[in-house]
Amino acid sequence: MNARSKRSAALYLGLVFLGGAAFGFATSQFVSAHSAEAKEANKPFSAQEYRRNLVTELDNELQLDEDQESDILLILDKVGERFHEVRDAMEPEFEAIRAERAALIMGVLTPDQRLRYARILEERERARHDKQEEHRGGS
Repeated sequence: MNARSKRSAALYLGLVFLGGAAFGFATSQFVSAHSAEAKEANKPFSAQEYRRNLVTELDNELQLDEDQESDILLILDKVGERFHEVRDAMEPEFEAIRAERAALIMGVLTPDQRLRYARILEERERARHDKQEEHRGGS
């Protein structure tokens, strides 16, 4: 292989490498952007956002008058209270299941891992509580 062929091969290889790197970068940016959009689109609504969006959608589709809109808002409030009551009634059972899961996981961890896992559980509990408060509208 002569020097010119080697240079051409090296140049070609370099261009292929750069093209692959550029394609990989562009693809990762595309995926990241779409992942962020999907995450935002799937973000759970607070109770107020859900209520507002539902009434807006119904108004757009059904052209509600003011009385209908007021009645629907009252219905959503009343039914929302029932959802909270059911969720609150089930919470002790959920908490027992979470505690059982944590105890079983603790059983397979080393002492150092248990300490770190306990911190993880505290963070998750705090986040869960904050999410519930946000969903309830801070009540």
